[in-house]
Amino acid sequence: MIYLLITTLFSQTPIDFADHLYATGDFQRAALEYERIGFMLETDTPLASYALLRAGESLLRQGERERASQIYSAGLGKFKDDEHRYTYGLIRSSFPEGKYIQVDTLAANLEGTELNRQGTVYRSFALAFAGDTAGAVQHFASLQETLPGNAALRLIRTPPRHRSPFFIATLSTVLPGAGQAYCGRWGDAWQSFSVTALMTGAGVYYLAFSQDSTSANTVKGIVFTSLGGLFWLGNIYGAVNAALDYNEYEERKRTEQLYNLMKQFDLDVEIKRP
Repeated sequence: MIYLLITTLFSQTPIDFADHLYATGDFQRAALEYERIGFMLETDTPLASYALLRAGESLLRQGERERASQIYSAGLGKFKDDEHRYTYGLIRSSFPEGKYIQVDTLAANLEGTELNRQGTVYRSFALAFAGDTAGAVQHFASLQETLPGNAALRLIRTPPRHRSPFFIATLSTVLPGAGQAYCGRWGDAWQSFSVTALMTGAGVYYLAFSQDSTSANTVKGIVFTSLGGLFWLGNIYGAVNAALDYNEYEERKRTEQLYNLMKQFDLDVEIKRP
């Protein structure tokens, strides 16, 4: 075992060892080796550029997007021949961080290059997440891909379902629980309606229909009516929260659908060793 390790270490060049770490999935150590090689070599050599690109890729696979972005930014100013590859690396490290405007700007620099398609895909999804539906549709249409492009276009053109908190509150003001029911929360709707109706009905009974005219009966009527009013107000507050929760859920569901569609595009780029 020791002999094998020694043989592996001393029979390979540093870049061979870095490639070995990368191939075996040891991306953390591979990133360190690639970064060391990339900055030690002359800045205009293809091997140095390859090492930094691989360092960025290793960091992305580790989820260290900030460090990957720093590597790509450093390479962007040093290797003119690979500018589009470092630009694409910056796009890939910026997109998961929600920097959609930056992705849009960077992707525009890839037009006419071999990475135009991948950049356009990222740009389209970035615009969709940023709320620019028209821009996202325009760029998706330029890809002229049937699948999964058509599915992405349909989803982007379909806005997420929305419930107006004001309208929902109005429904529950008129009929307790109606707003919650409109948001699909039937259990909350029934609870709001039944409790409010029970308390208010009891209060009305004691105040208007009971044959008992004692002060104790009047107090009961006031207490139950007050409780009914409190539950009625709470029902309105709950209806507003139901609308907000509904909108948040629909937006989150749409975001997940977009991400799942994005995974269907082939966005990997081969980094060939010179």
